[in-house]
Amino acid sequence: METLFHADVFFLVTTIFVFVLTVVLTVSAFYFIQIMRNLRDISDKAKIEGGEIMEDMKNLRENIKIEGKSLKHIFRFFYKLFDKNKSK
Repeated sequence: METLFHADVFFLVTTIFVFVLTVVLTVSAFYFIQIMRNLRDISDKAKIEGGEIMEDMKNLRENIKIEGKSLKHIFRFFYKLFDKNKSK
């Protein structure tokens, strides 16, 4: 009879443990899914912003090619301006 009592206690404890473990795993899975969704949203936003940055860089390169000569003159002016200060 005592063996049957020990078996009942064992099954009761095991059942409670399995129930608690199931609840913990379910809650953990829920939060894990939310975190993964947030990461996907962040990744999508980074992809969009990266494309916009690439487009801006293309526009910048085109503007530099078009206005390169005027930029050379501006840089040369500032170089000469600071170079004169060093030589004095």
